[in-house]
Amino acid sequence: MTEKQTPPRKRGRPEYRPKLEDRQTVEQMKFCGESDNTIARALSIDPDTLRKHFVDELADGHAQRRKEVIGLLFKSARDGNVAAQKKLEEMGRLAGAAGVLKDREKKAPKLGKKEEQKLAAANVDGKYAPPKPPKLVVNNR
Repeated sequence: MTEKQTPPRKRGRPEYRPKLEDRQTVEQMKFCGESDNTIARALSIDPDTLRKHFVDELADGHAQRRKEVIGLLFKSARDGNVAAQKKLEEMGRLAGAAGVLKDREKKAPKLGKKEEQKLAAANVDGKYAPPKPPKLVVNNR
């Protein structure tokens, strides 16, 4: 009998294994608004490889880095940085105003085709407008 045979070696390039630094780079670049293709080129990998190995970073990278930046901003504001305090106050004011505007902006219910035609017919002006009714003798308003 033959001795134990060694398994054949795999051919081609080894599978890509992301490093912690690569994951941080993807989050940082996504936070700055870079496209997937640009991030992949920066890491010297294919965009499909990027999407395969960095799913969480691409989906949540912007939110994670924004959380980090806001945390640093709060820390600076607590330490007495007036510019950071003003920026936080401005961000809070804008966020509150956006919430109030969303509450105010209630859309009218969507009308069907026939209702829209009836409204358009009732609001005709100009040459084709229906004549105004005559004024009554009793009530001359």
